[in-house]
Amino acid sequence: TRGIGRKELTPFLLARINELSQGRSLKANIALVRNNAALAARIAVAHAGLKDIK
Repeated sequence: TRGIGRKELTPFLLARINELSQGRSLKANIALVRNNAALAARIAVAHAGLKDIK
């Protein structure tokens, strides 16, 4: 093993996958975060609208 503990595992894996994918995984992860944020915003707006109906 490389002596990677729990705390370091996710950053290690993300860096390794990024390296192996030649940066494509980083671009995909950034797009995923942006899409999740946009979806969360739409859900929040819809939820706020439901509160106004009561």
